[in-house]
Amino acid sequence: MPPKPKEAPKKPPPQVARPPISESSLLYVPDDAIEGFQDRIETGIDWTLIESAARHHRKLCKKADLPTMPFSEALQNKIKKSIFNGFLDEESGLTLDQQWELLLPITLWDNDKFSNEEGKTCFNSINCITDDMVKLIKRAVKLGDREVLRKELKAVSVLRVNDTQMTELDSGLLEYKNLVNLNLCGNYLSEIDGKLIPPGVRSLELQANRISDIGLSVEHLPYDLLYLGLSRNLLKNDYIEAFGRLPFHITVLDLSDNDIYDLEPLLDVLMRLPNLRALLLVGNPCAVCAAYARATLMRLPHLKWLDCREVLPTDRSADPFEPHPDDLRSAYFNFTIFRIMSAPQPPKPEKGAVTTFHVEFEIPLLDSKRRNFLMFRNNESLTEMMPPPEDEEYTTNKIPSLFIESKSAVVTEASPHESDIYNRLTIKDSREIFNFTTFESNRIQWNKVMNFQEPALRIFCPDLTALRDTFRTVVTLKLIYSVTVAGKQGKLDKKSAHAIKPPGEQRVTLATIKCALRQPDWSQPSQHFHWDDSLETDEAIHWGDGDLSVLQYSQAPVKVTKGKQETDIGSSRQSPPENLTCHFGFGIDTLKA
Repeated sequence: MPPKPKEAPKKPPPQVARPPISESSLLYVPDDAIEGFQDRIETGIDWTLIESAARHHRKLCKKADLPTMPFSEALQNKIKKSIFNGFLDEESGLTLDQQWELLLPITLWDNDKFSNEEGKTCFNSINCITDDMVKLIKRAVKLGDREVLRKELKAVSVLRVNDTQMTELDSGLLEYKNLVNLNLCGNYLSEIDGKLIPPGVRSLELQANRISDIGLSVEHLPYDLLYLGLSRNLLKNDYIEAFGRLPFHITVLDLSDNDIYDLEPLLDVLMRLPNLRALLLVGNPCAVCAAYARATLMRLPHLKWLDCREVLPTDRSADPFEPHPDDLRSAYFNFTIFRIMSAPQPPKPEKGAVTTFHVEFEIPLLDSKRRNFLMFRNNESLTEMMPPPEDEEYTTNKIPSLFIESKSAVVTEASPHESDIYNRLTIKDSREIFNFTTFESNRIQWNKVMNFQEPALRIFCPDLTALRDTFRTVVTLKLIYSVTVAGKQGKLDKKSAHAIKPPGEQRVTLATIKCALRQPDWSQPSQHFHWDDSLETDEAIHWGDGDLSVLQYSQAPVKVTKGKQETDIGSSRQSPPENLTCHFGFGIDTLKA
């Protein structure tokens, strides 16, 4: 037999360059920091609509004087606002038949035909107490007995008492003996007494409450509980040990959008749940660390779903993996400009001027200098702290001759790309500092299709909370055209107004674009956004799972393959659009299997 060929030795994984991380500097707040500096950091941040609503609810949850609202009272308040109320009200002047034939159809008709989307959402939230509410009403009307409806309601398998300001459970919940799905979302519950939950419950939804510790109730939760939802609560690493004592059959655990920072201790606890098949951690600081997905899938080998994404065999590595400690407490934030197309062609500049395009990107939460500035100083801007120019005669309003609007600054030949926007240049104040909030891409020359370096911006983030919160904001991008003049001393014997030209920069904003970011997806390297000026809005379109980076554009005429229609060439090279178009991507570096 021929000798077996020797297997090539495996190459060691490449070493990742990491800036040093000091244990004391990660979330350390000095004693002499200004009181309330964290609020100053978050002031002026453009949060997404979902995050704004969540922050409003969290602020209410943290109130110390919340009025007591037990389960039974909360349920009655919800019933009074729903379509059930007229059929359960003994003092109503209408019979069950009149309610059924007149009021109920009118109510449903008004909501369906005349309510806007917000009104329909509110109507559905109020009338979601259980499934098939109209069916239950119909049965009571047929028998002509309101008591039938009360009995039927207590026999339902699904009960939703959400958004009712409930603060505690009571024994009234035990009267619903057939419950399988119990939804108590959007309330002010700080703890759950497992003894008051019917033993047959399989799905318990407690999202958007103020629960910080389940240790007191975990032992008494229903034994056959399969799903536990604790998203948008006040969970941190302090009390995660209790999750290891969840019911044996727990299959789905939703801990998303909490404040769990350290991943490794949490995984040590979750390994004790033998039947856990689906886990949601997205929205926690620990879920944006570089080793999040790889470490989680390695430590929980039976997991089939992570953050609503199916775990594929290719997502797991056969080789043992021990993450570097820094990969569990840091990551790189990447901003990529895939391309900018069809920007108006600028006029030819005068001699000595340089014209460029670049993108300015505002991400205040990731700027450590801004954080330190707001931690120790009360100034809203650094402009007044900057020394004035040495030349007393120089003013920020003095415009170099090359910046003066004139016909000579415009291309004399007519051009299809010519635009008057380039006549709206404004001078940049060299003393202005934007509170360390603005980052810039590299600067490039005009082209029909402009490509920037990748990534355009790369920021090392040892503060996972700030990185998590960044993906809850609406970031602002600006496409800037600038004309820069370098300082130049003319010849002494040349008497001209152009002999001495002070340095300066003039600029104009061609587009202001807002991208409402979403929480990072461990299976996707970045989230992509498309914007073009035909949208007639500054809000970019989220591209879903689509990959804008693979699109190819050519300035040469696109040849259509014989037998294919023009619409079939989207996956190959295509002509640039005629209107200004921008493609951006936002993501974090993650360790792959």
